[in-house]
Amino acid sequence: MTLASLADITDADQELLREALQRLLVHGAILREEQRDLYEWCFVRQTALDALASLAGLKLRWEPQDRLIAALPQAGRLLRRLRQDETLVAMALWYDFDRAVQEDGKAPDEVVFTVREFNEHLETKFEGIQLSSKSRLAEILRLLERKSLVRVSDVASSCGFAEATVRVLPTIRFIIPFPSLEEWQRQCERHQRNVAQPEDAEDEPQD
Repeated sequence: MTLASLADITDADQELLREALQRLLVHGAILREEQRDLYEWCFVRQTALDALASLAGLKLRWEPQDRLIAALPQAGRLLRRLRQDETLVAMALWYDFDRAVQEDGKAPDEVVFTVREFNEHLETKFEGIQLSSKSRLAEILRLLERKSLVRVSDVASSCGFAEATVRVLPTIRFIIPFPSLEEWQRQCERHQRNVAQPEDAEDEPQD
């Protein structure tokens, strides 16, 4: 099926195409574990969805081994500009995911830690940089959750957000595509050099 033949598909299929494209634009990905029926339908209509996504300025990554479809913006207006603290949290998540999979041998869907553990390790990654408060970290993690980079568990109010668990999603490999830890380190050093600029911002590769 091509974009030119969309008029020939059923109203139900058109509605599913619309739902898939909107989810990709808003959340950046479709995950089989969360939208199984939509995910599997998308693979059946892959040609049509690719055509629609291209028209909207997106390139789709079809990753059946990770059970996800990721949308990579090809137009500048679709990129979201991150503040420095948001960028550092996203970089730290990428780092922890890469180390867990590449060195610890964890499966891509098994990278999980508590907010407390993540916050404690932030300081060791970004020496000399003023890091976010706990409340601000919670805001950033919720933002990244909306963009399908992580999933944060709900916890009882008596436990506090620090005891919530963060699961890093495999989407982080495509949305924040560092080719290696060496490149990650170079980016970290650049942020340390620019630490005097309070509102330094970076383009996020996906919105």
